[in-house]
Amino acid sequence: MSQHQDGNDLVDWNVVHRSNFESAAFSSAKWIQKGIDLFESAKLLEPSIQELWGYWRSKSEGRPAAHVPDHFLGTYFMLMSFCIENFLKAALIQAGSSQYKKEFKSCVESGVKSGKCFPSELKTHDLFDLSVKAELSLLEGEEDLLRRLSRCAEWAGRYPSPLRYEEMSGAERFSDGSDYSLRWFGDRDVEKLNSFIPSLPPRLGLHTRHWEEKTE
Repeated sequence: MSQHQDGNDLVDWNVVHRSNFESAAFSSAKWIQKGIDLFESAKLLEPSIQELWGYWRSKSEGRPAAHVPDHFLGTYFMLMSFCIENFLKAALIQAGSSQYKKEFKSCVESGVKSGKCFPSELKTHDLFDLSVKAELSLLEGEEDLLRRLSRCAEWAGRYPSPLRYEEMSGAERFSDGSDYSLRWFGDRDVEKLNSFIPSLPPRLGLHTRHWEEKTE
């Protein structure tokens, strides 16, 4: 037990840290705010992304254009995927915070390390799976967007390779039973994200009124 003596008071810092952890990890408001932070950070990269799309369009049309590096492409989509992930997990926590806390407390008190006690569904980067668990009704094209973003979140936006070489193919089976490629992003994806992400809080029943008014 880690304790700090201040006068005659003894503070069990393990209890304090666990309480602070639970207040953050199982608060839908905290996840919502982190999602907003990630969205606003990604937005700062959009001018560079649009410049890159313009360069590629010029090249494809045979028009001369000064080279534009793609440094920010993977990072932009990774941040947007993390934003969506936070909103979806916020919905799960909003619906099950009490149960999450109860199960986490029981698990930790049984002697299991806290990392292994964290809810498994809150560890994943699989946006489509999270959307199913959060009971989000997807519109046409949104499954494709979520699956491509998941690939970016899991590895393509931050590492040169995945953990399993099979994932290099970039092909994945969708809910309609067909295999589609995940190895692309297009210039319309920025527009899609700027429409899709602000739509998530009301569709998921999350409370972000101030931010929703700003993004309308």
